[in-house]
Amino acid sequence: MSKQIDEKDLAAFAKSFDADKVNTIARNAVSRNGVFNAAFDSQALRKIPQTFSVEVKETGSITNQKQSGRCWMFAGLNVIRTIAMKKLKVKDLELSESYLMFYDKLEKSNFELETLLEHLDEPDNSRLLDYITSLGGHQDGGYWSFFVNLVRKYGVVPIAAEPETIPSSASGEMDSVLSTLLAKAIATIRGAYKAGKKLPELRKIKDGFVAQVYKILAISLGKPVTEFTYEYEETPDSKAKDAKPTFKRITMTPKEFFDKYVGDDLGDYVPLLNFPSPAYPIHERYAVKIMGNVVGGEPETAVSVTLKEFQDAIIASLKGGEVCWFGADVLARSFRKEGFLAYSLLDLNDLFSTDLSLDKGSALTFKAVQVNHAMTFTGVDLDDKGQPTRWKVENSWGDSVGAKGFFVMDQGWFENYVFEVIVNKKFLPKDIVALATKKPVEVEPWAPFNMMLK
Repeated sequence: MSKQIDEKDLAAFAKSFDADKVNTIARNAVSRNGVFNAAFDSQALRKIPQTFSVEVKETGSITNQKQSGRCWMFAGLNVIRTIAMKKLKVKDLELSESYLMFYDKLEKSNFELETLLEHLDEPDNSRLLDYITSLGGHQDGGYWSFFVNLVRKYGVVPIAAEPETIPSSASGEMDSVLSTLLAKAIATIRGAYKAGKKLPELRKIKDGFVAQVYKILAISLGKPVTEFTYEYEETPDSKAKDAKPTFKRITMTPKEFFDKYVGDDLGDYVPLLNFPSPAYPIHERYAVKIMGNVVGGEPETAVSVTLKEFQDAIIASLKGGEVCWFGADVLARSFRKEGFLAYSLLDLNDLFSTDLSLDKGSALTFKAVQVNHAMTFTGVDLDDKGQPTRWKVENSWGDSVGAKGFFVMDQGWFENYVFEVIVNKKFLPKDIVALATKKPVEVEPWAPFNMMLK
């Protein structure tokens, strides 16, 4: 074949296809059932039971992000609510995602416009300016560092204190309004700069637009609560005979609630990255340039580790009774309704008579996969040698999918599609903890592993 595909090439392709009758069978199966259903290996399903030798039991009810891109926030709240549940002595607790969403979008908008003020000489068609315009409150997506920045600054509240609204659960319409407003803000600020306005005047323009963002959010989500009363039943000590739940009522600010009932320094949690790539050596700490939601907040960082170090850290955390936030490609070989994240369930190579194998680093670098969703590990099954065979995953898509909202992940899926996990340093070896304090290597904002989790 030359540079162009010509008629001879097409004829050769067709002849080769027709020569193998298996192609006809595969075509018929795919056209009637779709690719994944045709490639589904029902025999492999028998090897993925929904039982786990290590499991964190008290995780609370399944949450539902609905038509919004707040997975990173839901997963983060699912991590810290387990701490609060123990301190409050309650069987269940959901923390308000709408409350954090308000401040996330307000802070993102301010971050975007402040970043713009630092790069006023960028041309309209620059890659950096294009990236900056993707940072604002019109984006639902985020990262672990975004979550940490928000709860440290604004605290948390139970969902009863600030329930969901239609725009929080289905954010598309609100986001489109914010997108238009922020585009106008950028155009106005850049126009004023080109007209000779100085930084103090430009910041006044910015402040005016941030105030308008607040108004849109307050109309859509309601003004955030500043003090609330929480009523609940404290579960009696299991050792006490004939003990009954005790009614409790507390009144406090969101920050006071976080400090008292979560209290853990989220700085003790270390982001770990498993991305085997020559461009990003193992056992380095990386920081993403120009990435954040709160001006002056924690940067987005991660320590790159081996696969064994990666999975051993998660296992140690689960054995210690703590769930783990993680980022992965949820679109890869996933079965939403059935609740499986399973590499072994699809035989795509045989279906297409094509070798589709690709190493993890190349797959992410060249965009065969992407880091697009955050969930939490709540359990793992270990074989007789202590090696993981499958993982229990808490998702935020409601309880009508999977096993009442929980998914089963096989080891092949874990190895290929899980890229980042957050683990408390008390479960990590000393050398990994030391790496987490090392001066980070800065990477460009479009690094392969840096994508908004939704």
